[in-house]
Amino acid sequence: WPTASAITYGQSLASSTLSGGAASVPGTFAFTNPGLTPNAGTADQSVTFTPTDTANYNTVTGSVSVTVNKATPEVTAWPTASAITYGQALIDSLLSGGETSVAGSFAFNDPGLAPNAGTADQSVTFTPSDTENYDAVTGSASVTVNKATPSVTIWPTGSDITYGQALSDSLLSGGEASVAGSFVFADDSIIPPVGAYIAEIIFVPEDAQNHLSVYGYASVAVLAAVEGE
Repeated sequence: WPTASAITYGQSLASSTLSGGAASVPGTFAFTNPGLTPNAGTADQSVTFTPTDTANYNTVTGSVSVTVNKATPEVTAWPTASAITYGQALIDSLLSGGETSVAGSFAFNDPGLAPNAGTADQSVTFTPSDTENYDAVTGSASVTVNKATPSVTIWPTGSDITYGQALSDSLLSGGEASVAGSFVFADDSIIPPVGAYIAEIIFVPEDAQNHLSVYGYASVAVLAAVEGE
């Protein structure tokens, strides 16, 4: 019996070429049902030998093994991903849209990955519903990761200064935040008036790539200058 060339799911047996084969009389081999479209995999398919001299010889039916490869779906548009915040994983980003030639779903290849802030392409796989006959396809989606806002649980206090001194002469102490960083005056060149001055301060995180600065206030006591000093 002849051998059959491989085809891809969606093609009929007519697309498979029969080659070789030998018989006791001249004739030809052909698939019994050339319009059949088999599922992916390897299976025997019916083949008929038709002798040239049909007046004196009967046809003979046998089988050949045909390999049907999985088809590759066409992804005409990859999905878009919703923005997440630094500290969240890709699983928190919603993939929406996307167009393909067959039914299926999109998902991140590494849903547990927590990327740095910024915008970058992340690996996405389209998995067809019919995995028996179609391969998965890998592409990418652009994901925006916004900087996280640190939580300041305690704002610092400023040491006393004397009228005429700038805020740069006041030492900020104390203060607690959810991430490492430092507290600074928003404008340390200000020379405040006598009294309790409410100064704007900034918490600047060490990891500025992934965290936003946070603004708050601290009270600084400005003492009256002593005459003659």
